[in-house]
Amino acid sequence: MSGEARRLQRTIRASVREMLSVYRIQAKAGPLSEKALGQIIFRAAHPIVSRLAPYSVEQRAALLPNFVRMMLTEFLDSMADSLDGPKEK
Repeated sequence: MSGEARRLQRTIRASVREMLSVYRIQAKAGPLSEKALGQIIFRAAHPIVSRLAPYSVEQRAALLPNFVRMMLTEFLDSMADSLDGPKEK
């Protein structure tokens, strides 16, 4: 994996984990509104989108499925960690 790919993966991992952390903190006070959820997701996506800014529209479109897959994988890993405790990496 290239250095840029590793940096992108770290950004995605950190963003997803931060998103889940913020969600959990806010959810302790009760159900979140659709607007609040949207703001949490927007804040989490910002670092990822910023990393993609130097790429052309075509490159970003081509990379999008991979980013969605990596975000979903990290989300599922984070949820599993919260249920089972952190796994060794």
